[in-house]
Amino acid sequence: MKRPPALLLIFAVTAATVLPWVASPPGSSAAVLSVDAWIGVSSTRPSLGCAIDMSVELRDSGHAVDGAQIEVALHIEGSLVSADRGVTGDNGVAFLALQTFDSAAGVRHWVDVNVSGEYFTGFPVVTADSGSCNDAYQLIEASGDVTITPSSTSSSPASLIDGAQTKVWVPAYAQQRNLSCEYAAMYIATSAFGEGISEYSFDNEVGLSSNPHIAYRGDINGPWGRTDDYGVYATPLSWALDGFGYRGEVFYAVGDSDALTTRLDQGKPVVVWLALWGDESIRETLDGRTFTITAGMHVMVAYGYDSSGVYLSDPGSGTYRYYSWGDFMWMWNVLDGMGLAVSPY
Repeated sequence: MKRPPALLLIFAVTAATVLPWVASPPGSSAAVLSVDAWIGVSSTRPSLGCAIDMSVELRDSGHAVDGAQIEVALHIEGSLVSADRGVTGDNGVAFLALQTFDSAAGVRHWVDVNVSGEYFTGFPVVTADSGSCNDAYQLIEASGDVTITPSSTSSSPASLIDGAQTKVWVPAYAQQRNLSCEYAAMYIATSAFGEGISEYSFDNEVGLSSNPHIAYRGDINGPWGRTDDYGVYATPLSWALDGFGYRGEVFYAVGDSDALTTRLDQGKPVVVWLALWGDESIRETLDGRTFTITAGMHVMVAYGYDSSGVYLSDPGSGTYRYYSWGDFMWMWNVLDGMGLAVSPY
C-alpha cells in the first residue's frame, strides 16, 4: 500500500538507530571487511511529503560487496520518523527510500546508515514546507570496517530463491503511484504465468468504497501509512481477476503458516497484506458491516519460503525481500493473515 518507507518495526530508537533484521541462514559465516561507501541522496532539503531516495554502494578494495544488509533511519532527536532496509546486489548497490510525511518543516533531522546492524555513518536532513523533492542531491562518501554475513536476501532473483523449499518465479516491480501496491502486486503475481496485467487495468474494475472489502478506499495518490487514503483488500481484487481470466483465491490464515506454504507448493504466488507498523488497527462500520483497517498497511507478493522465512516481491521498493517467519507472521497476523492466491483458469 506504499511507496517506501518499507518496514517500520519500531523498537527503542537510539542516536545510532538499529533496526531488527531477518535471521542469518544456518551455517553462514561472517567476514570483517574494510569498505568504501558512496551514498547518493536525492535531497538533503526535501519538502514535506517527499520521499528521500537513496543508493548505498559498498566496495572492498574496488570489488563490489554483495549481500550486505543495509538499514537507513530518519529521526529527530532519537524519535523515529521513517526507516527502510535492503541488501546490496551483485553490483554492491542497495536502493532505499525514506518518507518525510510525519515530519515538521524547518526541523533538522538525522539519517543513520547502518551496515549489518552496526552504525556506519550518518548525515543531516532539513525539511522544507515547499519546493522540489530532488533539488539538493548529495553524494556522501565514507569508509570503515563492517562485518558482512553472507545472506540469502541479495536483491538478485537467482540468489534470492536459492535454497528455498518452494519458489514461484515473479518479477521485481515498483508500483507507479503512491498507494497502488495492491494493483502492482496483481501485475507481479500474474506475471508468473505470462504477461502481467497492468496495475492501471484495475482502477475501473475495482471501483471506490470506504469499505476496503468492497472496493478501493481513498485516493490512490494520497500519502502512505494512514487510514483515510488506504487501499483495497483481497475480495474485490479476486472479482477483478476473474474478468482477466485468473482465479483469485481469498483466504485468511489466522496464524497458520501452512495456509501460505500449501498454496506456494501448488505453484501459486500469494498476495499478502502486512501491517508494517504492527497492530495499529481500528474498527469502522459502514452500511451495517464492521471491518478493520490499520495504519501502516502494505501489500507484497510471497513467492517462496524455506525453514527460516518467506521470500517476497515488494512493489513499494521494486525489490525482492526476505523476512524471517517471526517477523513475517507478526505483520501478517494483524489482518488475520489475509491472502490472495493467484492462478490462471
